[in-house]
Order: sequence, then structure tokens, then C-alpha cells
Amino acid sequence: VCLTCCSKDSMVRINQICHKNGIKFFTGDVFGYHGFMFADLGQHEFVEEKPKVAKASAGLEDGPEAKRARLEAAETTMVKKQLQFCRLREALAGPARGEAAALRRTAPDYFLLH
Repeated sequence: VCLTCCSKDSMVRINQICHKNGIKFFTGDVFGYHGFMFADLGQHEFVEEKPKVAKASAGLEDGPEAKRARLEAAETTMVKKQLQFCRLREALAGPARGEAAALRRTAPDYFLLH
């Protein structure tokens, strides 16, 4: 479900229905130079490709040759990961009271959009 130009109450209500039924949810809007986008994908599983770390060959413990040998390894490994997305209501709640560090990391646009 994709929503734009909706009230906050409508977005929260529709997101709750989507989250409960396992339906992916996207919403966003633009206000002049400012805008937002939110995605609730519920339980999201994906695979990430990571390069394998090459072991140093005998006699090459350090130096440019050892670094080159580690970087030239073309082998990769697939790592399965899982994320749990939060609901819109939880995201709009913002940082919990008393979390000063979280407030400092919060973009000023967050407060403008409220």
C-alpha cells in the first residue's frame, strides 16, 4: 500500500491494518523543500553478499603484497539477514523521554513535519 497526501491519523490507521495483515506499507509527502518517506515492510528477510577475507600466504605477513592478496580475493559468501520494521505510530513517537543523545541525533526536519 502506498499513501501520499493523507492526514497523520489516516496514515497511522492504515499502517496498523497493513502491519496486522502482513502487507507492506509506504507513505510520504513533500512540503516545499522538506519531505518524508516511511516504509513498514514488517518482517523482512534478505540475503547480503559479503567478500570472504583471504588468509595471508606463507611468508607474506604484512606489507603491500599481503594487502593486495587480501583485496584480490573474488570469493564471496551469502549471509541471510532479517529485519523487523516498526509501525508508523512507533516511528512518530520519536525518541523516548530522557534520551538526550537520541534527541541530538534526530534531524530537525522530524520536528518540522510534526
